[in-house]
Amino acid sequence: DRVSSSASAWHVPMSRILSLATALPPHRFTQEQIRDAFGAVCRGQRGIERLLPVFDRTGVETRYFARPLEWYAEGQTFETRNDVYAECALELIERAARSCLRRAGVSPDQIDHLYCVTTTGLTTPSLEARLSRRLGLRPDARRCPLFGLGCAGGAGALVRASDVLRAYPGHRALVLSVELCSLVFSPTAGTATDVIGVALFGDGAAAVLLGGDDVSGPGPAVTQTRTHLFHEAPDLMGWRFTADGMRLILARGVPEFVGTTVKPVVEKFLMDQGLAIGDLHHLVLHPGGAKVMQTYQSAFGLPAGAVDNSREAMRQYGNQSSASVLFMLHDLVASGRPVAGDSGLMMALGPGFSAEMLTLAW
Repeated sequence: DRVSSSASAWHVPMSRILSLATALPPHRFTQEQIRDAFGAVCRGQRGIERLLPVFDRTGVETRYFARPLEWYAEGQTFETRNDVYAECALELIERAARSCLRRAGVSPDQIDHLYCVTTTGLTTPSLEARLSRRLGLRPDARRCPLFGLGCAGGAGALVRASDVLRAYPGHRALVLSVELCSLVFSPTAGTATDVIGVALFGDGAAAVLLGGDDVSGPGPAVTQTRTHLFHEAPDLMGWRFTADGMRLILARGVPEFVGTTVKPVVEKFLMDQGLAIGDLHHLVLHPGGAKVMQTYQSAFGLPAGAVDNSREAMRQYGNQSSASVLFMLHDLVASGRPVAGDSGLMMALGPGFSAEMLTLAW
């Protein structure tokens, strides 16, 4: 962290967010519709049916899926689901990328670095390689596909892009995140963790354009970044790969781990910048689930309303894995609430167990 965290008397290069955009698949459902459809699929399985009330405790009201509910209920093969992933994920990131570039008034051939993060499907060539030709990016744009960061991926891609732009202040980087969490679903998945996944996760894509110090733009600056891998907790979350696709790993101890072990790491990150969490005006914290959001509030001593944007993201979209914090940042900037002089923290947690953090300044 010598580049990203050291304090010095001279100007430290920073990146700046130039524009943001999001894209959602066409199928929007209420939580009640999803719960009832899942209830029909598992009818007669008493062990699963008794878990259905979890749908009503998530804070989710609506979600967007790549396909209609009846398509999932038919029980698609992993190959079919992954084929749909490859098609829909590319379409979504193209929509998000074009909108993001258009808002910034930047042409595709002005992009120097391209980051694409996802953990809910597999494609080779990778998505950003396929997208590059469709968008008209330069052949020498440096691509970085990121797989496996999970829910931390959106923040993690911003961290990596920001760090590179410190070294290339005249460059621009396009960060893309796409997650089609609904395509993980299989009617044969019957554990409590599988049910929680069905109750929480949604689909979506987001794009963020960043510029180095020499590239002017209206958005917030990324002032510092940090990544932390908790070696003591490698199995708190992730995927188990099976013949029928991916199976969610999500330990019940995640909220407690956030409150006891993640908290001091976040506080140290802020302290190294002369900040405390109470000094920040805006928090962009990956929502995770209802218990994780409660832990944010209690462990960090946050005032009422401090995690309302996390709850609102969960309400509108569900947990979109790596895309969630980018949706949240997009909606925060679009709201007009941040003003000059404001500061913020983005944090997302993912498999590993890992934390990706960056501070923002308007």
